[in-house]
Amino acid sequence: MKRVAVLGHFDIGKNMVCGQTIKTKILGSELKKMLGDDNVVFYDTAGGWKFILSLPFLLVKMLWGCENVILLPAYKAVYILVPAITMLNLFFHRRIHYAVIGGRLPSLVQRFPWLKFFLRELYQIYPETQMILDGLKRERIENAVVMPNFKPLDIIAEDDLQNFEEPPFPLCTFSRVESTKGIEDAINAVRACNQKVGRVVFTLDIYGRIQDETWFNTLMQGQPDEIRYGGVVPFDQSTEILSRYFVLLFPTYYVGEGFAGTLIDAFAAGVPAIASDWNSNPEIVEQGKSGFLYTARSVEELTELLVSISIKPDVVNSMRQYCIQKALQYQPSIAMAPLIERLA
Repeated sequence: MKRVAVLGHFDIGKNMVCGQTIKTKILGSELKKMLGDDNVVFYDTAGGWKFILSLPFLLVKMLWGCENVILLPAYKAVYILVPAITMLNLFFHRRIHYAVIGGRLPSLVQRFPWLKFFLRELYQIYPETQMILDGLKRERIENAVVMPNFKPLDIIAEDDLQNFEEPPFPLCTFSRVESTKGIEDAINAVRACNQKVGRVVFTLDIYGRIQDETWFNTLMQGQPDEIRYGGVVPFDQSTEILSRYFVLLFPTYYVGEGFAGTLIDAFAAGVPAIASDWNSNPEIVEQGKSGFLYTARSVEELTELLVSISIKPDVVNSMRQYCIQKALQYQPSIAMAPLIERLA
């Protein structure tokens, strides 16, 4: 019998560009390192209707052959997958673990109150932040413990940290390129700041997969040279690319935002973040220590913040060492401890 089965969107053979896929692949890979290849088996949820039709047989196979089953479903699959495996587990009595991706689970429970019964029957639930945990507790779901997001990144050495003394200071966004990630807000704030100061004090490079080509092409029409699209960065190059930047902008107001992996990327590169105070961001970005927070969707507030740091860049430079110390918390061997200690 295998010790652990991992059920998630591995999308085997394709590049990791989705946060769900990245987390699933990292968790699976790290479990094999920690427990050994022979103790861990993967089951891929990619495949659409083909996967859905085979799901009952797949769940029985996992429960029959594994002591622990770890689920990493997209939020839309939770109300199908969790009840199905819970009912089947009445016959097998295995430990079912649910590693939550993103921040929507509490609102999903509010939308489908009957889901509470099935979630309470799981062995353990692992939300990414305290805010999400508190949301579950308000719904009287007590079998949960925080397991922050994690990435096995090469953290930049202190000697390699780059300080920026003179403008133009390079900024970047590093997420899916879509409206609710605040890309337009970032562009507008950088342009407004440069206009207010009267010269180019900031450039902005936009990285990530474009969700809507038409929307983005329209947005980029007429943008000045200091606003550029940089493409999609491979997973294993994120720290190297980000280390070239003064600050990461993370102006998200995406409804499902949990613990964004891009913040781990930035900290590992020694790069502070300017983030909206949206969802769990205030738990992750410590005001004045690893970055700055501003009111979500307030381009004016973001602009004023950019103006202030353009005048005093040493305030940002002084945060870099703390950022790399903070990144250590999100190495898999540390962050995954709540899960590992429950795989008895």
